[in-house]
Amino acid sequence: MKTPEPQDDIDLLHASLRSRGEEENTENSSAVAELHRTVEQIFEDEEALLNMHMSIIQENAELLTAEGKLLQQVQGNEDYNIDQYANQLEQILERKSELIATLGGKLSKFRESLAREEELSKRVGKIS
Repeated sequence: MKTPEPQDDIDLLHASLRSRGEEENTENSSAVAELHRTVEQIFEDEEALLNMHMSIIQENAELLTAEGKLLQQVQGNEDYNIDQYANQLEQILERKSELIATLGGKLSKFRESLAREEELSKRVGKIS
């Protein structure tokens, strides 16, 4: 037996309420359903954001370790290759930038969802 998707549950709930006449109008029903879907999506996005953040923290720790090793190789070694050092440092910094940009993008989308939820909550409050 297939478990119903949460989206199906929300639609079913609202259809049931409409059929019983418990919803005042279609606009209110539609706004409430959209608000529920948005809140549900926020919970999923929040979990994804937290998981990504944790992952990025772990990778940043590995990059920090690599930076430390790179510095150790250079310090006290008069024969180190400056080009190799610069290339390795550049790779580390580029990866850090990518990680920050990725997390920043995910955070931005999450904040947009929160703003959308706030907007829908106000709209539903005015309709009710």
